[in-house]
Amino acid sequence: MKKWNLMLGAAIATGLLLATASIAMSNISAQPGGGNGQGPGMMNENSEKPSVQYALNNKYHDYKGGVFKVRTGGGSHVAPLTIFSPNHAEIKVGETVFFYNPSKVSEPHTVTIFLDNTTFADFATPFLVDNQTSITPAIPGLNADPVVMPGPSGKSVIVGVNSRSMMPTIMDSAGKVMYLQPNGNYTVTGTEKYINSGWIWPNGLAPEGLPLIDSFSLTFSKAGTYNYMCVIHPWMSGDVVVK
Repeated sequence: MKKWNLMLGAAIATGLLLATASIAMSNISAQPGGGNGQGPGMMNENSEKPSVQYALNNKYHDYKGGVFKVRTGGGSHVAPLTIFSPNHAEIKVGETVFFYNPSKVSEPHTVTIFLDNTTFADFATPFLVDNQTSITPAIPGLNADPVVMPGPSGKSVIVGVNSRSMMPTIMDSAGKVMYLQPNGNYTVTGTEKYINSGWIWPNGLAPEGLPLIDSFSLTFSKAGTYNYMCVIHPWMSGDVVVK
């Protein structure tokens, strides 16, 4: 059992390493002299200062015809932004928030609402498969191999990307899971345990073989405050206030 727990921990750590790499890249780009292309007096849009956040909320405020647009990320290869702009939206019941990724570099983000930590979905997780299962890359010639380890009961453990993290996913109050089409539009009832946009990529920049998701729309049918975050960059957060 101890050996199995260690292997399971190693599998989960694989997903965390992916997040760590992304965090490191973002931190380097935000450091002074780190190639962020921001000279004296220029606003660092990754800054957490309230004054900068307030300025960004005003700069990117786009609310017309009952649709509030929110940028998920932004920037270019010299300074990818890990921030929602605006990170605060106030709308009326029946109106929509449209999330899109304007980045110039292939950097994904998610818009994720979850009830509590029990419905958090890691983007890499271990799965049990029969030892007879043959696993090969879907793209011929790809320099890739799955992480496979011995598992319990004569089965193997394979680490894979969690569909409930990568794809637009809804979990209702009873725990029933429903997948939306890429770039889905969902009407929020306020009773859901989990709402996820999937990985939102800049238009035309999704890696080969991954879902072509570049937007996500939520129409809110119940008043309240809805907090969301990006599970790839967990410091990215925002809220929607529905009146």
